Order: sequence, then structure tokens, then C-alpha cells
Amino acid sequence: MPPERSIEVRIRPEAWAQEVERLGKNSPARLAAERERDRLQATGVPRDQLSLCAPEGADGTKLNGRLKAYVPISDAPASQRPFGFVFSVGVDSGRPFLELIAFGERHPGPRTRSVYERAHKRLHGRYPDQTRSRPVSQVRSPSRGLRQTRGLER
Repeated sequence: MPPERSIEVRIRPEAWAQEVERLGKNSPARLAAERERDRLQATGVPRDQLSLCAPEGADGTKLNGRLKAYVPISDAPASQRPFGFVFSVGVDSGRPFLELIAFGERHPGPRTRSVYERAHKRLHGRYPDQTRSRPVSQVRSPSRGLRQTRGLER
């Protein structure tokens, strides 16, 4: 159990695979995440290393109520910690815990999604700059009641 000044972190294997194992084995981002994993699972993340994500980012991300930690997790200035974890907050038996949503570069170069965009996609099913290919409409089915469908109905 993490010390009281830390919050327990839960990392589902599929989230780790999608967020970290997608990176090259020797990439600086993957190495940084792997260095933090054992400590996160053993002792949690120190509360003073967590910040609230912007509810709505300038890039269109919607991460209301989510927390972030810069990586490497340390007291170094943010400018020296180029990667980040984004977490959802949960409660189990009255105790808070964090669940990993996303990992990646905080402010990457062109053609690379930020950790915040990756978190948005995992939460909302698409990146903030992607639009739905077909409009969602509600259709009443005699047997199923009101339901959402994509595109035109027959």
C-alpha cells in the first residue's frame, strides 16, 4: 500500500501495451516510462507530483477531472521532464486510486500526438481534431425503443 502522501496507481496490461509498448524498445519515452512503472505500482505517485489537467485544452482535448504527472517523476523543472502520464481518479473501499489512461510526449513536434490528445482519444474514442464521419441521430425502433445510429436510416 502506498504511503499516505502518495496515491495508489493501477495499470491495466492493455493500457500499458497501447501507451508504452507501442514505442521502440530503446526510445527515450519508453525507457522513461519503464523506469517509473515499478515505483508507481509499489508506492504510487506522490501527491505533490500530480496536477489537474485542463478541463478543455486549446487543442480541443477534454480531460475534465483527470490528473497528470510529468515524467521522469522528480523535482526537476517541467522543462526537463518531456513526457507525461494522464490518470483517471477512482475510489475503492473509500480509498482513492489512479488508473493510467495515457503516456507520451507532453509537447511533441509535428505529426506526433501529445499525451493529452492520446488521453482524449482513449476517453472519447477519437482524437480532438477528428470529426465524426457520419452524423449521429436518434431513431425510434418499435422493438428496441430510442437508439443512436450513424448515417441515414432506411
